[in-house]
Amino acid sequence: MPSTLSGPEPAPPGLPGSRLPLALAAALLVLGTGVSLWAWQASASFLARQADDEFERYSELSFHNIDQRVQHQLDLLAGFQALFRAGTAVSREDFHRFYTDQRVQVRFPGLLALQYVQIVAGAERPAFETAVRADRSITPAGYPDFSIHPPSERGHYLVVTYNEPMQGKEPAFGHDHIADAPRREVVERARDSGQAQASAPVQLQQRPGLLLCLPLYQRAPSIETVAQRRAAFTGQLSAVLLLSDLLRDTLPSRGDAPYQVQVTDHGPIDTAHDGMPQPALLVTRSGSAGTPALWADGRPPPLAQDLRQHSLDVAGRAWAIQVARPQVDHRSAPFPVLLLAGGLSISLLLALLAARLSMLRHRAQGLARVMSQQARANADRLHAVFDSTVDGILTIDRQGTVLSANRAALAIFGHPQAQLVGHSVNRLMPLGAAAQISQWLPSAGAARPPLPGQARTLQARRADGSLFPIELGISDMQVDGQRQYVGLVRDLSQAQAAQARIDAAGQALRAANELREAVFEHAAFALVVMDAQGLIQALNPAAERLLGCRVGDEVGRQPLASFLDGPDQASLQAVLQQHRASGQAATGHSRGIERTLQLQRRDSSRVPSSVTLSALHDSAGAVSGFLAIAYDITEHQRLAQQLSQLAYHDGLTGLPNRLRLEDHLQQAIALAGRRHEPLALLFIDLDRFKPINDQHGHAVGDQVLCEVARRLQASLRAADLVARLGGDEFVVLLTTLASQEDSLLVADKLMLALAEPMQIGALTLQVGASMGVARYPESGNTVAELLRSADAAMYQVKQAGRSTQPLQPLLALPRPWAGTDRSDKADPQPQS
Repeated sequence: MPSTLSGPEPAPPGLPGSRLPLALAAALLVLGTGVSLWAWQASASFLARQADDEFERYSELSFHNIDQRVQHQLDLLAGFQALFRAGTAVSREDFHRFYTDQRVQVRFPGLLALQYVQIVAGAERPAFETAVRADRSITPAGYPDFSIHPPSERGHYLVVTYNEPMQGKEPAFGHDHIADAPRREVVERARDSGQAQASAPVQLQQRPGLLLCLPLYQRAPSIETVAQRRAAFTGQLSAVLLLSDLLRDTLPSRGDAPYQVQVTDHGPIDTAHDGMPQPALLVTRSGSAGTPALWADGRPPPLAQDLRQHSLDVAGRAWAIQVARPQVDHRSAPFPVLLLAGGLSISLLLALLAARLSMLRHRAQGLARVMSQQARANADRLHAVFDSTVDGILTIDRQGTVLSANRAALAIFGHPQAQLVGHSVNRLMPLGAAAQISQWLPSAGAARPPLPGQARTLQARRADGSLFPIELGISDMQVDGQRQYVGLVRDLSQAQAAQARIDAAGQALRAANELREAVFEHAAFALVVMDAQGLIQALNPAAERLLGCRVGDEVGRQPLASFLDGPDQASLQAVLQQHRASGQAATGHSRGIERTLQLQRRDSSRVPSSVTLSALHDSAGAVSGFLAIAYDITEHQRLAQQLSQLAYHDGLTGLPNRLRLEDHLQQAIALAGRRHEPLALLFIDLDRFKPINDQHGHAVGDQVLCEVARRLQASLRAADLVARLGGDEFVVLLTTLASQEDSLLVADKLMLALAEPMQIGALTLQVGASMGVARYPESGNTVAELLRSADAAMYQVKQAGRSTQPLQPLLALPRPWAGTDRSDKADPQPQS
C-alpha cells in the first residue's frame, strides 16, 4: 500500500526534545552502577563472613580432635594402671593378653609401643636378667639374649620389662630409662607427681615422637607426699607415641582449605612461662598441597590474615595449637567480580534500552503529529501496526495474502519485508498449521471467520526453516469497505524455555525434599522435631523404637517431656528455656546441648539415653522449634560398671580390695565421729595356708581363699564389710556396734567359722586364723592408724600362739586379738 508520509516535524521550541531520553538513560546508568557496587561489596562481605565462620569451626575442631586423641592414650595407660593395682602380680602373659584384648594397635593409631618399666636394684641385676631369659610364657624359646642396657654399674635400674608389641621394638626391651637424661627427667616428674607425664619431643626411628609415663606404686599406707611416693615407687607404664601417626587422622580433613595447623611444645606446665627460649615444633600440617608455608621459625608471617591459638595440657606439658590462613581479598573472588560485571553490563543495557525506547516514543509522537495531517486510514494503520507494539502484527486479506508486517513480525519470522508482504501467509507455517489458518479465514461468501478474536498456540516456521511455537490471534476489520484480518503474533520460545526451567527447578526441589525425608527416615539416631512449646511434630523410625511408641499416637499430641519424669523433666525444660533465652540473637541452628536422661517408654520400661537438644530458628532469628537427637547408652554404662568392678574388687574372691576398704573405712570414721559411735577393724591372717598352697597347688589354695571369703561374708551382717588385702590377709570392718564388747563376740564367731574343716574336691582341709582387733577411737582415728593397730595386734597373736598351740586352746585365750597398741613402730611382716 502506498504511503504519502514525509519526514517528522521538528519539536516546537522550548520542549526538551532529545534531552529527555538522554537524562533518563543517564539516571538508569547511575542507579544501576550504584546497585552493582553495593551488591559487589555485600557479596564480598558475605564471603568473608563465611570464610571466618569456617575458619573458626576448623580451628575449634582441630583443637578438640587433638585433645580427644591424647586423652585416649592417657585413658589406655590408666586402664593398664588399674590392672597393676588390682591386687595380684601382673605376669608377662597377663600384660600381653590385656594388650591384645584392648586391640591397641587398631584403636590407638600413633602408639609405637606400650611398656612396663620396673625398678631393679643393682645387686639384683644378675638374678633379674636370668629370670627374664627363662620366661617362656609368651615365647617358647624365652629371651636368651636379654640384658639391661646400656651396660653400666648403677645402684638402681629402671628396665623395660614388658614390651608390646615386641616385633620391631626389640632394641627397647631391657633398656634402662635412667641411663639418658630426657627419659630420666620425665620419669622423675611422673614419680614425684603421681600423675601421667609427657616428655619433650624425641627422635623415634628417625621420626619425631614423645614418651608418656604413668607411675606405679606398691601398696603403702599413704603416698600423699613426694617422699612417700618416692619410697613406694616400683616402676611405671610407658607409651611411646609417633606424633606424625598420632595426629595423622586427628586434624579435620579439608584438603581444599588454605589452612595450616602447627602444634608446638612449650615445656612442662610449671616452667612453660618462665622464659623458655624456643618452643619445640611437634607437627605442622597444611590443608592444601599448594598452600605455601605460613610459618618460619615457628611464627606466622606478617601477611597472615588470621591466627587461632589454643593451649592444651598434655600430661604435665603445655602444647600450643595454632591454626593460620593466608590473606584473601574476597572482593576479587569470582562471584563478587561476576556480580559487579553483570550488574554494570545490565545497567548499561538498560540505559541504552531506555534511551532507545524514549527516542522511539519521541519519534512516534512526532510521527503521530505528521499523520494527523494526512489521510486517516494511512495514519491509523502506520501508528497502530508499525511502531506501537513489541508483538508481531500482520494484516491479511481474504485470500491469505500478507498486506503488511511490523518490524517485530519481520524479526520473529526472519523474513525481510520484500519477501513477506504480498506473499501468502502459508509460507510462515508448516503444512498442517497452514491448512488450519486457511480454515479460519472465510470464503468470499462468508460473513465472519468461525473463531474471531481468539488466540491459538501452534507451530510456525522461520526463514531458515526452523520451527518454533507462537501464539496467534486473528481479528477482522473493515478498510475501505473491504474485510481484512489482523494477526497478532507472539513468540513463545523464551516463555516455554522459562517454563521448562521452572519445571526443572521444581523437580530438583522435590528430589531434595525426598532426600531429606530419606535421611530423616533412615537415620540410626532417634530424631524428634518439636515446636516452640516442646510439642512433638515429627518422629523418625529410630525414635519410635527408642521411645516404644507410634508416630500417630504422639505427633501433635504429646511433648517430649511426657517421656521423662522428675529431675529429667526439669533438666529438659531448663535446656529448652536456655535455648529460648539465647536464641533471639542467633541465626540458623544454635549449638546443641547434651544431657544424659532416663527415657521412659510407653511400656513403662526405662532406657538411659544421651539427648542432644538444638534450637531451630526462623528467618528473623526467633526460636521456631527444637531438634532432639538421642541414642541408647545402656552398653556404655555397663562397661563403666565393669571397669569400676575391676578397680575396686578382688579378682579372685570378688571381695572389696584395699582401695574400696580404705574409702569405706574413711566414711565410717567420719560417720562414727559425728555420731560418737564405736567401730572395730578385724585384721585376719590365715594359719597353715602356705603348706596347703605348697602341697596341693595354687588352684586348691585359690578355692580355700574363696571358701574363707564365703564363710566370712556368711557370718557378718549386711552393714559390715569384709575385704581381701592380698595373699591370705583379710580385713573385717564392723559398724553400728552397740558396744565395744560386741566386736569380741563377732571375732569369736568368725574364728569358729574358719575353724570348721573345708571340703575341697576330694580333700578335707583345715585352716586356722590369727586375728587382731583395732577399735575406734582407742586404737586410732585415721585409716592408716586403725590398719596399723589391727595388723600389730594380729602379729602379737600369731607370735604368741599360732606356732605352738592348736586352734581350740587359742580360742580359749582371753581374746589376745583385741589389741589396742597404737605404737608407730614398723609393721611386722609374718609368714603364713
